[in-house]
Amino acid sequence: MGLLSKFEGKMEDTVEGAANKMGGTPLSPVQIAKRAEKQMRRERMVGAGKEYAPTLYTVFVNADDDARLFGYYPTLAGETETYLSAKAAEHGLIMDGQPLVRFMVDDELKHGKFTIQSEMVAAPLVAKLRQEEMERYGLAGAPAPAPAPAPAPGYVPVRPTGANPYGQQPAYEGAPDATENFQMGTGPQSNLGQLTPYLYDITHDQAFLLDSDSMTIGRENNNDIVLQDINISRHHAEIRNMGNNHWTLTDLGSMNGTFVNGRKIKSTALNDADRITLGITDIEFQLI
Repeated sequence: MGLLSKFEGKMEDTVEGAANKMGGTPLSPVQIAKRAEKQMRRERMVGAGKEYAPTLYTVFVNADDDARLFGYYPTLAGETETYLSAKAAEHGLIMDGQPLVRFMVDDELKHGKFTIQSEMVAAPLVAKLRQEEMERYGLAGAPAPAPAPAPAPGYVPVRPTGANPYGQQPAYEGAPDATENFQMGTGPQSNLGQLTPYLYDITHDQAFLLDSDSMTIGRENNNDIVLQDINISRHHAEIRNMGNNHWTLTDLGSMNGTFVNGRKIKSTALNDADRITLGITDIEFQLI
């Protein structure tokens, strides 16, 4: 029996069967695995006479499909990772450790549609992202994160990051549409003018003081906030103070998108402790 047939057999009685009971979803685990394998072969890299395969695979799905399948992501992701490892070996591709498959919401996708982005990511960062996924799914027995290193001299102190904001439920549940209009001066940020705003780069352990009412974020050195991540666009996003510490984040037409609490956005208001993802960099918006 081939690898794909074995994969299909495992998925048939779990994810696909459950989806049918919940009202059905046209998302096919087999199609996800095949698309991920195609991305793996397309994005492979050659170095020192060897071929290397991507280790991070992000599957973007519609919010409704995400709601139906969220509880089955650990099984689907785990089986897809096993399938990709086997296919990499079959094609003679080298992986830097076990691959990670994760799922995120893209509101621009229609029901039943999905896209996959594959990236070359070092094993330590994959391990960190895998831990975050385990916490997101609320799986028991997930190892505790390592203690944070002592801050370097001159480091701006920020509040330690708390529990993963995704929790055990889909990040989008109950959240407003990311592109909808909002009214300033309402909600939990109404009287926060005396607090100091920061962006805390969790991935690279560095903090950025928001000391201007409009600041650009990107890979190029002419940005106000420069992030060393090849998956971030040269000019990726802009953060703007609308008054009284009411901040908005706007995507500047980036290649890989801007995400707030796991949801792809074009422009949205920010709340204290919101988790921002640019490329493979996780950032927390903080008011201290």
